[in-house]
Amino acid sequence: GYSDEDGTEAASYDGKLDEDEIRARVERVSSLVDEVTAERAAARRGEAIRVLVETVDGASVEGRADHQGPEVDGSTTMEVEGVHVGDLVAAVVVGSEGADLDARPIGAAR
Repeated sequence: GYSDEDGTEAASYDGKLDEDEIRARVERVSSLVDEVTAERAAARRGEAIRVLVETVDGASVEGRADHQGPEVDGSTTMEVEGVHVGDLVAAVVVGSEGADLDARPIGAAR
């Protein structure tokens, strides 16, 4: 949605959408964005990526591939031993859920 801002020309326009219509449009666009994001993540299956390790819990590792921005682009999880926060791990994407990727390591951490 949006909010009128005092002093702007648009704040005085007639024929604005009601709150229900704004909510419905936001929901439709958000749903479409989620669908496209999931499709793009699924299309990465088989792609070689580099993962920056952000958390380690035993062999369970979570991090971000080069294309994943913090808080907006999902994350990548994999099972790998002997890595530490800050390591870069070469991996291949083996699956996805929404924007998140599942990967398998293919080389030693750097």
